[in-house]
Amino acid sequence: DAGGVDMELPLDLLPLINILSPNETELGRLTGMATDTEEEALAAAQSLIAKGARQVLVKRGSSGSMLVSGAGIEPLIQPAIPVDQVVDTTAAGDTFTSAYVVGLLQGRSEQEALHFAAVAASLCIQRRGAIPSLPSYAETMQYL
Repeated sequence: DAGGVDMELPLDLLPLINILSPNETELGRLTGMATDTEEEALAAAQSLIAKGARQVLVKRGSSGSMLVSGAGIEPLIQPAIPVDQVVDTTAAGDTFTSAYVVGLLQGRSEQEALHFAAVAASLCIQRRGAIPSLPSYAETMQYL
């Protein structure tokens, strides 16, 4: 996760990162590039790949997410899961990132893990608070 970083990453750290998971704002701060559109976010993520990051998982809020890997590999796009009412987005990014890793550790494909993470985040944003909004694994599985 890239929360709280208000500068570009030192280049020597990038090859040590398996999955860098910024939201669009953090991605802009890390790269010094615009990230308002999908194309801009993709270009910014690709710039980190070109500098040595293995994968960049960009959280784009209501626009979903994208996983950007090495040169010549198409980014994986995951739309956000629509909800009736957004209550609180405080823990949405952390929920998404952690659920994505859980999905990978369970042997899901990257695309399946992105979907699992999107479901978890969609449940999270329908509740108030950070810790109370985190969905359980069982609850997330009910919506797959």
